Amino acid sequence: MTSSATLSNQRKPTLAAMLAGTVLLALSYTGALRDLERQIQDQWFSLLAAPVATDMVIVEIDSASIADVGLWPWPRELFAQALQHLEAADVRSIMVDVDFSARSQPDQDQALAQALAAVSRPVYLPAFVQQASSVNNTLMLRQPLPEFAEHAQLVSVNLHPDTDGLVRRLGTGFNWQGQLFPGAWIAMTSGAHTATWIDFSISPSSFDYVSFSDLIAGRIDPERLRDKKIFLGATAIELGDTLAVPVHRALPGVVLQALGTETLNRGGLYRLNAPAEATFLLLSWLLAALVFPRLSWTRGLVAVALALVAAPLAAVFAFQNLQLILNIAAPTLALTLVYVATNIARLDAVTLEHLWLQITLRDHQAIHDRIIATANDCILCLNQQGQITQANPAMLHLSHSSSAQLIGSHVRDWLPDIDSELANLSGKPFDTVLLASDHCEVPVEAIISTVDLSAEPLYTIVLRDLTDRVERERELEYQATHDLLTGLLNWPALFSRINQDLRQGQTGSLMAVNLDYFHEVNDTYGQATGDHVLKTIAARIAHTVSDRHPAGWVARVGGDSFAVWLQGLGFADGGQDVAEAIMAAVEQPLPQGPHGTDGDITLQVFCTIGIGNAATAVPEPIGTASPEFRSAKALWRCAEDALRRAKARQIAMHCYSTADQLAAGQRLQLVPAIRANIESNAFNLLYQPKIDLATMEAFGCEALLRWPSDRGPVVPVMTLIEVAENSRQIAPLTRWVVQTILAQERDWQARGLPRHMAINVSARLMQDRHFITELQALLASSTGYFHFEFEITETALMSSRELAVELASSLAQSGSSLAIDDFGTGYSSLAYLKDLDASILKIDKSFVTNIDTHRDNQAIVRSTIKMAHELGMQVVAEGIETERDEPYLQSLGCDYGQGYHYAKPLTVEQLAQWLAGRQQQATETDRRWPSDLQPFRR
Repeated sequence: MTSSATLSNQRKPTLAAMLAGTVLLALSYTGALRDLERQIQDQWFSLLAAPVATDMVIVEIDSASIADVGLWPWPRELFAQALQHLEAADVRSIMVDVDFSARSQPDQDQALAQALAAVSRPVYLPAFVQQASSVNNTLMLRQPLPEFAEHAQLVSVNLHPDTDGLVRRLGTGFNWQGQLFPGAWIAMTSGAHTATWIDFSISPSSFDYVSFSDLIAGRIDPERLRDKKIFLGATAIELGDTLAVPVHRALPGVVLQALGTETLNRGGLYRLNAPAEATFLLLSWLLAALVFPRLSWTRGLVAVALALVAAPLAAVFAFQNLQLILNIAAPTLALTLVYVATNIARLDAVTLEHLWLQITLRDHQAIHDRIIATANDCILCLNQQGQITQANPAMLHLSHSSSAQLIGSHVRDWLPDIDSELANLSGKPFDTVLLASDHCEVPVEAIISTVDLSAEPLYTIVLRDLTDRVERERELEYQATHDLLTGLLNWPALFSRINQDLRQGQTGSLMAVNLDYFHEVNDTYGQATGDHVLKTIAARIAHTVSDRHPAGWVARVGGDSFAVWLQGLGFADGGQDVAEAIMAAVEQPLPQGPHGTDGDITLQVFCTIGIGNAATAVPEPIGTASPEFRSAKALWRCAEDALRRAKARQIAMHCYSTADQLAAGQRLQLVPAIRANIESNAFNLLYQPKIDLATMEAFGCEALLRWPSDRGPVVPVMTLIEVAENSRQIAPLTRWVVQTILAQERDWQARGLPRHMAINVSARLMQDRHFITELQALLASSTGYFHFEFEITETALMSSRELAVELASSLAQSGSSLAIDDFGTGYSSLAYLKDLDASILKIDKSFVTNIDTHRDNQAIVRSTIKMAHELGMQVVAEGIETERDEPYLQSLGCDYGQGYHYAKPLTVEQLAQWLAGRQQQATETDRRWPSDLQPFRR
């Protein structure tokens, strides 16, 4: 018996160790071990997290950038601008995490493709696999358009979460129909093609973050980006490109790509495969099963303690030196389970029963009281009559009362609206108000439950303080409806109020107030001064509206724009007086700089106002806008159109009228008509001759565009050009003119028509470097017969000096020349004219027509001709309308003349006939006069 009992006692620890192994297998099978290991791993990352030195910059599409642009998705021209800035900064490589798989506007796609082609550094664009829809599991590949893909390398941006929904690991990419798409992190590393675990000990703050709007606005020092790896992607929460991760809870996808790249830069992060981890766990369990049954419980405890200390140290060493993640949870748990199981197996039945009784005979009431006392939520206990029988300290604190005040009082004294909920007992949370002892109302969330006791039921009310939540909601509501800089309403809030008034049958006028040249304040004095000016101007407008029309509303709708809604007040009924008062208030000098500085800066800002009356606003067509903003949008469109007209006419204010509405409709109809006329070669080109005033022979022509006579009413040239510029068709229209003239070049040469050809260029095209390059390519196809002369107005050249000098240089390289048109209407300096290297100066016809009777014009023309000749330029006088103008200009030494005195604009056939007639007339004159008695000609 003794021998048998001893043998049984010896077997117990072994059996217990086997039982511990069984439990370990069960935990592993259910995934509990995996979850425990993840939690430990995440805790290690959290403890070790710190910033590191990196060579990566994240250009983030943040909320500020979205607010600056004002719409989403963005025009692809903005991304083209970003690429141009990055190329100029000489970055090392660029990863653009933006979906370019769908087509946009053709010109936008073309701008982005050209920008990609111009980048000399590696550019990576995203490709990803996704389900066709939420109910269709078919996989489909999304990749950039072909014109984008040919200038970039396509990389995978697919990130796969673990079974707990968190992203921890980055793959190598994916293979789709034989084409390999490496992971973006691998491409940006240029290292081994291998997967890696993300090293979350690298703090996301390690990267340099640059706002997209700051980049394209030129506010970023290029040295900050030089030789850096650039990740461009969305970080704004509203764009939804965030993924759940350990340690940081959630991170944007572009930040995860940067973390993966930095992890690979540091050698990657790896862990043992499943067979190796299972082998290590088995060895740990086997070692514990062999050792612990032979050790006393005290020595075994020491061994477990040493293992618990050594395992984390080994894990930290492997992580920091071997880039290896060790699974220490399962082995240490195996040691602990075997230790506990073997020592429990050594206990006899009496000892076990004693331990069980000590555990089960706890004071349940003490536990209950402790839970209530330490709870963060407020807890009330009520009897069936509604009297408070118990309240925890949190309730005393929230109600600003003592226990004596609460206990025994009726719950209605503290929660006035509780009766209906006590009667229903729905068990669902509800919002109510707690009336504190100082009569302050505290918003709370309450839930009522009942406990059935042997005597009578007990009610418990759990209250949660909602003060912070209510304040946050109010703050969020304010931020959602107000401009944070000026404190005025923002445009959605104003539009909502306008629509509400309009739905109620109210009338009124909406003003669009724009500060003139405000960008120059920021450029000259800095953003701080600009913000100070904006806040001051906003306060002035708000005060003026409040004083003149208290029912009005003021909002900031743009960087330098405001909107004013005058409910019930039309423009003619008093709205004009309010607008004039606003202008007077805005134009008052600002004697001090920002924040009340030294006051040396004295600024004066002017504004232009466009007004739209509710009576003249045309409702939006169904389907073009949401019902909430339909009427307000139409009214705002009228105000903006009136503002544009006021600026174009250089007047202070303009009110939108039915005539404006009709003109706007006509301009809208012109947009497709211009495109159709370009595509069908329907436009007409006329040519007005230029006369050499020395020989009186035709020297050249100016090409003039005309609306086709068979395409409806004739459109004035000024209207045609204005619509073409505003609809971005001025470049195609100018291209058509140059191509048409080039197509006639051989015919002109065969007929012996004048070689000098002048073509007008819009000021808008000076800003388009792509068009200038395209113009050079077109001129390269010339046979060489024409000598092209491109005319740009003096005002346009003065608006952008650097671009004007660049344009003159480009034209000179292509063998063409630059002419300054309408000279005398701007304010050109002599130094500027010299820098331009222009060949021709055209005096505006307002100075030329009837010059013999205008002494002031005579002085201006005389000095202009003298100045141009001294600068090596030739002079063309346009607008010679009478026979008396010609001899006077000849006497001043003017080189060429142009005007109806010689010929109106002619077709090619008419021009040929005009030249033939002029030559015949000259021949007859020569025959009538002997050679020594020819009429005097300069």
